[in-house]
Amino acid sequence: MSAPYRLTLGATETPLTVRAADFLAAGPADAQSLISYVCQAPGAPMHVAEHMAAALFAGHQRFARDLDGRWRLRGSAIETLARAAATDLRRQSYVVVDVETTGTRAYHGDRITEIAAVRVEGGKATTVFDTLVNPDRPIPPSITALTNISWEMVKDAPRFAEVCDQLLGVLEGHVFVAHNAAFDWRFVSMEVERATRRRLEGVSLCTVRMTRRLAPEIRRRNLDAVAAYYGIDITARHRAGGDAMATAHVLLRLLKAARAHGCNTLDDVQRVLAQRTSKRRRRRPPALPHSASDDSWA
Repeated sequence: MSAPYRLTLGATETPLTVRAADFLAAGPADAQSLISYVCQAPGAPMHVAEHMAAALFAGHQRFARDLDGRWRLRGSAIETLARAAATDLRRQSYVVVDVETTGTRAYHGDRITEIAAVRVEGGKATTVFDTLVNPDRPIPPSITALTNISWEMVKDAPRFAEVCDQLLGVLEGHVFVAHNAAFDWRFVSMEVERATRRRLEGVSLCTVRMTRRLAPEIRRRNLDAVAAYYGIDITARHRAGGDAMATAHVLLRLLKAARAHGCNTLDDVQRVLAQRTSKRRRRRPPALPHSASDDSWA
């Protein structure tokens, strides 16, 4: 794979990661055994150990977590073969993310109020994470009118830092996908960096861009229009869970379209998305009012 598509956290070496590497050199271990050795915390409850292990090692380039939950060192021949096989679109795993927020400015104080993640694998979409989030700031009335998320709903919800470990465990090792992915990526990466002081790394896949290239007959590309084109119902519009699930089903349709366009890997898809269109858009006269593009909104 020529690009780091799978989401991860930037790696940092600490005495704890060195101890973990020494311990895992003997073979895979469950979180309880790993944390017992690394943090000298024997007897830690399993759920506590799992959260600690995710906080310390999730996304680190030296460590990987197997499907059975055990941790191991990366770099084995088996993993190399598995990673190579996973580059095929049909065998890749994706996590479709949607966030609701207090506004649109991730870098200027707006925060997440709800986040959901839907895993797409083997042609199926499954919700794996969905929670309201206390943003530690008021929710503007205009946002409440759009999302139906009020301060009363989130005041007792967990703060992002409290769910960050669990979310990273859901995201790690999968391709990050969203409708207007730049928006969701900005908010998630800012919240993760605030909570962990580490940055997300990876390449996001945007279903708006995929629609533009792979289904150009769809003229409007907001989620309502794309979902309607494919006959997909949105159970709860402008709520993270409903939008994420609808986007996941849109992704499945677009992956099918990508294969019809001769795309077999994510590299192939990225090359198609990077191509310039030869058709030039007609420029409106400057005196006419300019309307916002549908592509900018999820």
